[in-house]
Amino acid sequence: MKKLGVSLVAAFLVLAAAQQGMAAKASKAKAAKAAKEEKPRGPAPVAKADAISEIRGDFKWGMTMQQVIDKINARIEASYKDRIAKTNADPNRNDRLRRAMRDEMAVIKKNIVKFEGQKGPWDVSIIDQEIVQGKGVAMLFTKEEKSTRYFFFANDSLFKMFIAFDKEMLQGKNFKDFGVAMQTKFGKAQEVFVNQSYLGVKERKLDHLLWRSSTGDGLKLVDRSEFYDVYCLVLYDNSVEQRVVADRKAFDAAQPKGSMIDNVIGGKESDRDENDNVIDRITGKEVFKPGDRRAAQQNITVPSPGTPSPTPAGDDTQK
Repeated sequence: MKKLGVSLVAAFLVLAAAQQGMAAKASKAKAAKAAKEEKPRGPAPVAKADAISEIRGDFKWGMTMQQVIDKINARIEASYKDRIAKTNADPNRNDRLRRAMRDEMAVIKKNIVKFEGQKGPWDVSIIDQEIVQGKGVAMLFTKEEKSTRYFFFANDSLFKMFIAFDKEMLQGKNFKDFGVAMQTKFGKAQEVFVNQSYLGVKERKLDHLLWRSSTGDGLKLVDRSEFYDVYCLVLYDNSVEQRVVADRKAFDAAQPKGSMIDNVIGGKESDRDENDNVIDRITGKEVFKPGDRRAAQQNITVPSPGTPSPTPAGDDTQK
């Protein structure tokens, strides 16, 4: 009995620590959201044209989502071309490779998200600051060799690409050091700072690096390491982006207090103690209070923001 008591106390402490961690994270997220960006002094430097062209690749502003999907599928097909050609004499291996290629292509259409006004898991994700609801914005994402690329469309017209680098790409560099490396590639950038307050401590923090192009593009290197351990490069059609930003501000301002984002990011607290029946929950003898049924008892399903790409079976797909 004594061992059971010790186990319950230990479980309580673990749960309490986890809740404190979540509360601290929510508080930091709220502070980051409320951070005030300093007004840049003058226009951003012009990035090297060849470096922007490399980031853009085959994609052009104004492409429809289907045209982007076709480009992605063409890349997938090209990656399988040589392997499929080498297995023409082996029908079984050839068929497995072709099936794996079709599976990869099928995943792409599952990675489409439309932001039609209903907030969801993407609103508390790595791309949360890029989203605007109910204004014809949609997103498509795909995994690349060393990054994940998110394509944003306004009324089915491509206007932005958000590239989240894999953690291995960072090589342990902090944001400032990584920014120095990126400026070697793109040229000197403009540093943009934000002022925020957390637990009464005011902080001036480097938020992102900014470039522009001679053709009206904007380019940013943004820090998402505090919550997601990555840095991200954002290339966008500046004229469209400004309209989308205005729509996003208007949408956020219209949200009533107590919305999902206020509760999750803003760290809104319940009017009851979440730990008041923790021992009952741990022992499996939980007695719910009126109006306190958990999601598991309500058959609530929350979709996952990410859809993993299939891993083809067999070594043939890796050769």
